[in-house]
Amino acid sequence: MNVFIRQLTGVRFVAAAWVLLYHLQGPLDRVGLLDIPVLPDVLNVGRLGVDLFFALSGLILTHTYLSRMGQRARLRETLNFWWLRLARVYPVHLVMLVVAGVALFAQAKVTGDSVDRGWLNPLDFIRNLLLIQEWGPQPQRGWNFVAWSLSMEWLAYLIFPILILVIWRCNKRLGLPMLIALWIACIAPLIGYGLSRTDSYYTDNWGSTIRILTEFTAGAVTYLIIRRLLPEGSDDPSRRTLQAANALSWLLPLAVISGAVLLAHLAIAQPPVNLNASGDAEPMPP
Repeated sequence: MNVFIRQLTGVRFVAAAWVLLYHLQGPLDRVGLLDIPVLPDVLNVGRLGVDLFFALSGLILTHTYLSRMGQRARLRETLNFWWLRLARVYPVHLVMLVVAGVALFAQAKVTGDSVDRGWLNPLDFIRNLLLIQEWGPQPQRGWNFVAWSLSMEWLAYLIFPILILVIWRCNKRLGLPMLIALWIACIAPLIGYGLSRTDSYYTDNWGSTIRILTEFTAGAVTYLIIRRLLPEGSDDPSRRTLQAANALSWLLPLAVISGAVLLAHLAIAQPPVNLNASGDAEPMPP
């Protein structure tokens, strides 16, 4: 199983590169690269790389902590887990939060523009500082908007000690068919949200919270399904399973990208453009 987990590093690299290119669409457009057919559509759905990270996070953390934290709740183990997770993300978050704030005031000083922003207040700064800015029905990602995903990850980390207790019992009591049914049940709220909203970015209202809770949990259940598919008494998949996994590692991303591009061209996936007071379209969400 450790071999399989290490192979996910390549998947994480692809997801990170895809998200990065999504945010670089402006500069790429200025140099003419977005004139290449289909490329703009592929880059525009690069935001889905974040969702892949959410699922991978649930899978890898379950692999690491299932036997360590799943049998029973231990306060010391829980606090240690939270500390290790926070130590991985918070230093960079804190630095970039300060940098973003300084950059805003520096830009205003140079250009003479007003720094009056609806989110430019101490309360929203504290929410960003505590990594809770994206929680609930009224997310506020103004100070350093790309940190919304860190806020969601932190929420997942906080509930993980409880989730892993449930996952442990599912691992002991449920067979493969029931685990697959559980996986579908985990994803169902996200599908329901997507079909009932015109928010194609899944970031309005409860959108981000639904994304992390469903995808992170589905990732944890995916780990249990993979364990069921391993040869009995083995921690690593058979050669045939590895060959199938290698093929799927190419086919599934292509299918996801192709499907996302196709949906982007369907009328049902095109919400109306919201205009602000000046008549300009609202900025592209994260």
